[in-house]
Amino acid sequence: MKHYPHLMSPLQIGTFTLKNRIEAAPMATSNLTSDAFFTPENIYIYEQRAKGGAAIVNLGEARIDLKTGISHKLTLALDNPDVLPSLLAATDAIKRYDAIPGVEILHPGGRSNPEYYDGPIWAPSDAPGHLGKPYTALDEDTINYIVECFGNAAEMAMLGGVELITVHAGHGWLLHEFLSPLNNHRTDKFGGSLENRARISLMVADNIRKKCGNNILLEYRISGTEYVEGGLTIEDQCEFAKLLDGKVDIINVSTGSFHFPETTQHMDPNMFHQRGCNVYLAAEIKKAVTKTKVSAIGALNDPDMMESIIAEGKADLVGMVRALIADPELPNKIKTGRTDDITPCQRCNACLSESFVPYVKYASRVIRCTANPTFFREGMIHNLKPATAKKRVLVVGGGPSGMEAAITLSDRGHEVILCEKKDHLGGTLEFAKHVSFKQDLDKLMNVLIRRVETRPIQVMLNTEVTPDLARDLQVDAVIAALGGTPIIPNIPGINGKNTVLAIGIHDHMDRVGERVVMIGGGLVGCEEAIDLAEKGRTVTIVEMKPELCRDAPYLHHEGVLIELDKHHVQTYLNSSCLEITEQGAVISLDGKPHLIPADTVVIAAGVKPLMDEAEALRDCALDFRRIGDCKRPRKVYDALREGFDAGTFLC
Repeated sequence: MKHYPHLMSPLQIGTFTLKNRIEAAPMATSNLTSDAFFTPENIYIYEQRAKGGAAIVNLGEARIDLKTGISHKLTLALDNPDVLPSLLAATDAIKRYDAIPGVEILHPGGRSNPEYYDGPIWAPSDAPGHLGKPYTALDEDTINYIVECFGNAAEMAMLGGVELITVHAGHGWLLHEFLSPLNNHRTDKFGGSLENRARISLMVADNIRKKCGNNILLEYRISGTEYVEGGLTIEDQCEFAKLLDGKVDIINVSTGSFHFPETTQHMDPNMFHQRGCNVYLAAEIKKAVTKTKVSAIGALNDPDMMESIIAEGKADLVGMVRALIADPELPNKIKTGRTDDITPCQRCNACLSESFVPYVKYASRVIRCTANPTFFREGMIHNLKPATAKKRVLVVGGGPSGMEAAITLSDRGHEVILCEKKDHLGGTLEFAKHVSFKQDLDKLMNVLIRRVETRPIQVMLNTEVTPDLARDLQVDAVIAALGGTPIIPNIPGINGKNTVLAIGIHDHMDRVGERVVMIGGGLVGCEEAIDLAEKGRTVTIVEMKPELCRDAPYLHHEGVLIELDKHHVQTYLNSSCLEITEQGAVISLDGKPHLIPADTVVIAAGVKPLMDEAEALRDCALDFRRIGDCKRPRKVYDALREGFDAGTFLC
């Protein structure tokens, strides 16, 4: 029996046959060479995505003309023939696995960055620039030049083995700016009516067809709505889709605009949104067209949801990026019925945040994943060998870092003993099942537990490891993943009956009253504040620093602030707690004591490592390693990465 028959069915478009309905949507890697060509590490990433079973693997954003605008320092150089060797290497790697290589071409228009480009900031209309340099309205000759550049870039890509061209006409780039009444104030043939505002987009499609014919699939990415008053609506975009119908092969329906940063939370839906929150936009576009196929995106990774999208005719394809960063094998796991082993994307947007220019101070030019410790290290993983000599290894602690270490060690052929002092595995991830927006983290915990259970790992629960026990087990190596313990500040009254620790709070919800003061506005404190507010509590956060949750990735940080505002969580910054009384929390406000009335005061002051307990095990075996929170309390990303690394350090 075929698993997920609609999702895994082939799709014929012209002379191209897609082996299933899963599209690895555009994801650019920005650690290119200084000439903006692919590196072997870049190619490994795309090869793994193709190997994982996606029908289309899009190489992500590429520039079409360095002379008239660029938004990021390094995007694939489709205006330079010297790109062809690395491009051919990438497309050949993708085709090995019967996948269709694609690339996304765009002109940034008003989103051009003066830091990387010193020419005019071309846009549909004159306006103040968002990065300080004013926009210059495009004249018709330059419009025609840019149209030619789109066609030339598509032709270059085709010569480089690309079989699908995605033209980006959304997210606030140039073609979107022409479409949007918020950016386009022209009175000539490129402004006014929708037909006029869409003119340049149709010219681009015609130019690409002229130069590439039907030798490529042509996809247009659009924003189904801008979520801004006076901006593009789904009704507008349905009319635009009718103009594209039959001219292009696929319409990929996203949402939002970089011109309005708050809409990026819809563009790359965060954990506070429902999965598939943008599918309704694709469904409306699907109703509007008769010839062109439609691809839906928006935090998709649940196989049942994706199957229903195709089965119910809401879209012909489903696209995803972050889900395939978390697990490149997702399509193959769906195909073979291994859906319970899919590593779930956390929608924390850590992958996107590190290089989210111009909003982050320093762009790392890499993409890393909370749930997948191997992403962006494909070259190293490719060369990872099985153990040369089987060793007996004790892993102490059944949290995320300990489980990941045990899994990796076992997969490499070592004999593994995993000890956990509680009667179950999970560690710091246990809280997730209680929090509505952390259900993906709960899924990740259960995936890790299943992976432990399905491997020849000896699990010893209700076992607190002492140095004597570690020696008695006669192991070759000890990996300490004991975790940490909550920090309890020296605040008068902190041991009162009305105080609760944020860590473990969900086991004591009966002690949490209606009015809550959260001491600590880091990521844990802010997320717990949101959860309590969702549960109907009135919450106030007190934070010593001048800003909330700076330990969060940029995009998640912005999403958290939006949620705090939505739930009316009051915040006091640059403030410390002076005392906790039966009436609430006394804080320092403008240098004076100020009482915040509360039924419950929650302490979210961080975690300190169980360093001494871990170090006591150092001499119990020849090799020793400390990982996770008992090394230094940080995030799930660090726990899994250190767990994986600990699983690879033994030969």
